[in-house]
Amino acid sequence: MRIRTGARAAGRMTTQMLSKRKRKTGLSSSKNSILGSRLGNSRLSALNAQNSLSTRLERIGYEKLQKSSSSLVQEAKLLGEKVDTGVGDIGAAAESMVKNYNETMQYLRESSGMLNDFYRQSLKETVLSNSIELADIGFKVGNDGSLSLNKEKLAAADPEKVKRLLGGSGDLVKRIDAIASRAADNAKVNAENASSRYNASGGLSGSYFSRYNFRG
Repeated sequence: MRIRTGARAAGRMTTQMLSKRKRKTGLSSSKNSILGSRLGNSRLSALNAQNSLSTRLERIGYEKLQKSSSSLVQEAKLLGEKVDTGVGDIGAAAESMVKNYNETMQYLRESSGMLNDFYRQSLKETVLSNSIELADIGFKVGNDGSLSLNKEKLAAADPEKVKRLLGGSGDLVKRIDAIASRAADNAKVNAENASSRYNASGGLSGSYFSRYNFRG
């Protein structure tokens, strides 16, 4: 009898120990599962933040391009009007156009896409093909298509040469106007698309983490 009673007691102890061990194992597995979920969420959060930042910077770049190219259109037209009428400070208008032209070239260079590269090359070719005539009236064309202005030389230049090159009916101003207008329209569309992606990314992220909000 003592042997049987001892055996039964030993069996109960073994069963209790196994049950306890299973409970511990289950708890450990549960903790590991929660930890794994948290790590996965952290990686997803970091990736989403990186994508959102990249899209935001892309949108800002297109907005800058839209602003500079739209200003270039306005300044080119204003310069053409002043040259045609002979009224107003032509030097200041030319200086403003050069500033917006160079900024537009910079933002086109920094932006991705075949169209932006096409617009940049078109502006570059436009000024390079007129580099000799531009030099005669105070404009210097860089190898990268950038412009610089000598206002004193422009003021002393032959008015007919200035009008022929910078007047509203001249090919140079017309071409710069046309290219910059298309660049501005394209930048506006790209900025709107980037803004939509940025907002969608933030919305999806918020929805995901509101559903899977693990707390310690």
